[in-house]
Amino acid sequence: MNEPIRIFIADDNRLLREGLASMLAQQEDMIVIGAAASGSEAMEQIKTLHPEVALIDIGMPDKDGIEVTQALHQDSPDVKVIILGMIDLTDEIMACIEAGATGYVLKEGSFDYLVETIRSVHRGESFCSPEVTASLFSRIAELAGARMPKIAKSSIKLTGRELEVVTLIAEGLSNKEIAQRLFIETQTVKNHVHNLLDKLQLHTRLEAVQYARARNLLKKKQ
Repeated sequence: MNEPIRIFIADDNRLLREGLASMLAQQEDMIVIGAAASGSEAMEQIKTLHPEVALIDIGMPDKDGIEVTQALHQDSPDVKVIILGMIDLTDEIMACIEAGATGYVLKEGSFDYLVETIRSVHRGESFCSPEVTASLFSRIAELAGARMPKIAKSSIKLTGRELEVVTLIAEGLSNKEIAQRLFIETQTVKNHVHNLLDKLQLHTRLEAVQYARARNLLKKKQ
């Protein structure tokens, strides 16, 4: 039989901390080797106890979950950190992931889900609930939108040929099909696509179409 997963719990809520320790102790493949009520205490104990998984409350006094996660990621990189937090803290969830957390469990979630998460991160997997994942994707989309280049319409200087190319891209045509439609070489189409992406500071054909459509730059069909 494999050795049980060694778990450490850090949460300033004594009832939650002791309750989790009691319930996890009933799992045959898990053992709670320590607990702490503050971030500083948790970091000190973890250095000595060497748990495999640490359950860290995001809102502890002294040092919060993000600070503890950052410190553990640097000093004890083998410890898999699972954050215990809230759904409406999307920015904090992002910060936890950047700090090195491998899992995020909502405090309102089920105990069975927590157990599943512990086993998953112990196997080397990253784990988030569907609610947290949806929240993260929404936030990533917002950040991506904020990073889109803000070029004034009056400053755009696409050539007539580039406008024809992006219009045909919007119709779903490939480079080869565009070349046939415009009676030019396929490599010439590729050059036009490269040039317009470079001018607009974009990365993909889809972004170019979205950009042109939003600014009414697409040529109307005859």
